[in-house]
Amino acid sequence: MSIENSDYRPSERFGKVTGRHVLAGFVLFFAVVFGANGLMVYGALSTFDGVEIEGAYQKGRAYNDVLERMEAQRRLGWTAAIAAAPLPGAEDGTTLNVVFTDARGAPVSGLTVLGTFWRPVVSGEDVRMKLVETAPGRYEGGFDLKHAGNWLVRIAASGTKGETFVEEKRVVIRD
Repeated sequence: MSIENSDYRPSERFGKVTGRHVLAGFVLFFAVVFGANGLMVYGALSTFDGVEIEGAYQKGRAYNDVLERMEAQRRLGWTAAIAAAPLPGAEDGTTLNVVFTDARGAPVSGLTVLGTFWRPVVSGEDVRMKLVETAPGRYEGGFDLKHAGNWLVRIAASGTKGETFVEEKRVVIRD
């Protein structure tokens, strides 16, 4: 049986479908797929800041503990003035000064203070040191930083009664 002898008649609602129509349909379909994928790749790469954190899942699960420690620190009422400056006479030296005061503005003495210079985009250049109390409430330390640029300074202090205080500040170290 041939088409001429059958009662089958193709629809002409959209016109006659040719090979060019099929090719245009395939090209359009894949253009949409590749365009959507390109937008998703661009969105993923443009929002990644390059900072990687070890144990992000565990830190996320322990976030309520972080909030509790922050609230305890707020109730403590301490403040820390953090300053970093070139160390006189040292080519790569930087001095870190931290002044702790309580809620009434009185200096907080007798703390154990740990200072850390941390590079957010370069691993392995962290420098950590215990700061020394040079005056009531004033703690200082000299750091040997190999590069100038943006650094994060992290201060972790603990008091004689088990109090803890943590603060972070971004500083720019110039040549």
